[in-house]
Amino acid sequence: MPKLRGDAIDAEFARIFVELLNRKGTENQYDIKKELRIAMDQHAGVYRTAKSMSEGLATVQNLKQRYQRISIQDKGQVYNTNLINALEVDNLLNLAEALLTAALAREESRGAHARTDFPTRDDEKWLKHTLVTYSQDGPKLSYKPVAITKWKPVERKY
Repeated sequence: MPKLRGDAIDAEFARIFVELLNRKGTENQYDIKKELRIAMDQHAGVYRTAKSMSEGLATVQNLKQRYQRISIQDKGQVYNTNLINALEVDNLLNLAEALLTAALAREESRGAHARTDFPTRDDEKWLKHTLVTYSQDGPKLSYKPVAITKWKPVERKY
């Protein structure tokens, strides 16, 4: 496990308890959360297309920009449910962006990831794990091979 650096902890503390709590924005975090839920329902369901996922990703990126303009009404640092929700919305936005970015890249159907524009499974190109990490430029994709041990993967037939 990586060792926690004091400067990273200090930066996160400042991000939450200095920057986030003191924002003077006009956006409502609860509206952003509701719009995110609707966007993910519409664009990241079981049956997906590149067009729909691209629209969803654009919506998520817009919501992330709007999130930068939220205001936390409760300025307290003890049992602050307004702050907790704001942090959850931030994490949900990042997760939604990561999910849609990875799903757009995976041009096949596999399990619960069913693309109507790529209806078949493609083990030659996509029998691998998709990993998402964040940089200053947003989500970055990398891949890791699947360790095949006892059972060879086969396509499910329903």
